[in-house]
Amino acid sequence: EEQPELDTHSAVHYHWRVWELTGLMRPKGISGVVYLVYAIFINVVVTVLFPLSLMARLIFTHNMQEMCENLTITITDIVANLKFINVYLVREQLHEIRVLLRRLDARAKEVSHPEELSALRSEVEIAKSGFRYFARIFVFGTTLSCLRVVIAPERQLLYPAWFGVDWRRSTRAYVVICIYQLFGLIVQAVQNCASDSYPPAYLCLLTGHMRALELRVRRIGYESPDAMELIRRGDVEAWQRQMHRKLLDCIRDLMLVYRLRSIIQRILSAACMAQFACSAAVQCTVAMHFLYVVDDNDLSAMILSIVFFAAVTLEVFIICYFGDRMRTQSEALCDAFYACNWVDQLPKFKQDLLFTLARTQRASTIFAGNYISLSLETFEEVIGASNATKGSITLMLCLLSGHEIHLLGLH
Repeated sequence: EEQPELDTHSAVHYHWRVWELTGLMRPKGISGVVYLVYAIFINVVVTVLFPLSLMARLIFTHNMQEMCENLTITITDIVANLKFINVYLVREQLHEIRVLLRRLDARAKEVSHPEELSALRSEVEIAKSGFRYFARIFVFGTTLSCLRVVIAPERQLLYPAWFGVDWRRSTRAYVVICIYQLFGLIVQAVQNCASDSYPPAYLCLLTGHMRALELRVRRIGYESPDAMELIRRGDVEAWQRQMHRKLLDCIRDLMLVYRLRSIIQRILSAACMAQFACSAAVQCTVAMHFLYVVDDNDLSAMILSIVFFAAVTLEVFIICYFGDRMRTQSEALCDAFYACNWVDQLPKFKQDLLFTLARTQRASTIFAGNYISLSLETFEEVIGASNATKGSITLMLCLLSGHEIHLLGLH
């Protein structure tokens, strides 16, 4: 079966379509003025007004249970919008990544080794699958919110929000608000799906090109029909010069990969830092929510809280997992330079190889906020910090409520 032409940027095709639909990237063939009006309208109506309605409702809450439920939703929505705005701020870097990927793809097609092409196509498919998984999660969450409204014994909104009208008594106001919330919820879900899945998608692309380069470097001095023909003819020096040219080509590829890593660091830094902060805040808030919801047997609110808790935790795990995976691949790339057949090469080859090894000794890592590394160790620390914070908040609430605290060994 013939494989489609290699295009690793297709891994983020879904994301670019979402950004075009939500007013961030103007598609080709659309008037600039028309698209600007459309972008302003949809982002004012949804990106600005939707979270403002949640924040206004938060101000008018009357008890801790409502506070926790509203705070969970509001924090998640505000951080999601900040990540969406970050995409707008880094749009020039996203275009630059597209150009770099084309150059790296052209190099892979020039070498045209089946194993390299297979590794790149595999990463593209993983990135696309990641978007589809996030889409299913958001569809489930949106459906759950709608079902909660349908089965509720009395009128309630999709999400607790303030609109300045008495929608409990006015059927017309209630219908209009529900339609607006459903529209806003769908748009926000689509935005969030792209915002949450593009960091692992770009990490997949970086990992794939590192893997392809690793395979390319490992073959230097070993598998080459042209090289074997030169050796059979006894022209060892010509073979050595050919291997040196291949090394130089791989070093140029390495510089492109490092350039790609540098740009990905810039576009992911703020987004990942916001996700870490959101995860910690929501985990603590949901834990407090359970303390007050369980007594009221509000099953739908409990399920919604569990969904939010699982979602933010999963988002942090995914970016840490793919960040850790990329770091491991960068270490394998360094090992590949040791594994090539450098023993039989020219002194110039060995000198260039030494300089390259000195550059690749340090594993490539993506940092959230230019400080926190995206790794599985970081995920463990985030979960541990959240648990410690939840314990402290629980203790303070119990003390403020006048509950008796029993310490181990004390009465």
